[in-house]
Amino acid sequence: MNLIGNSMGGCTSMGVAVERPDLVNKLVLMGSAGVRAPITDELKAIMNYDYTTAGMVRIVRGLTNPDFKFDDELVNYRHGLSIREDTKQAYNAVMGWIREQGGLYYEGDYMARISHKTLVVNGKLDKVVPLSSAYRLLELIEHSWGYIIPACGHWAMIEKPQQFTAASLSFLQNC
Repeated sequence: MNLIGNSMGGCTSMGVAVERPDLVNKLVLMGSAGVRAPITDELKAIMNYDYTTAGMVRIVRGLTNPDFKFDDELVNYRHGLSIREDTKQAYNAVMGWIREQGGLYYEGDYMARISHKTLVVNGKLDKVVPLSSAYRLLELIEHSWGYIIPACGHWAMIEKPQQFTAASLSFLQNC
């Protein structure tokens, strides 16, 4: 199967590729966590989310490029999902673990074990997972290609859906 993961989902996809390589065909890592990097203010807004609408606005602003226009519908939808009790418990557990660890990352030699063809996608303006992390993944993963999207933050699939989809499909069909 092909795995496409954004942020924590990218990190999870890498873990599956290393631990169960037989289950994976190709990877698309989009703004993927996994490389140790400084914890930015935008990432702190995610890690310390207070379950308020204003807190969700801070998260969405941190995830997107400065020119991205979002509406109340997006914020209210995400906020509504986030305040469910089961979601809050899971979120608190994961974010507590990430704070304790000092980030969400693997050691370089672990990521270098990925033998699958991998597309590394990153927004050039990503404030959560910096562009330097994408370059590091390209260095570590032998069979990797890179696709950097200008005027894009952490949410390539939302900010630039046509570009992200075209790049991903081209990679999955032709590489």
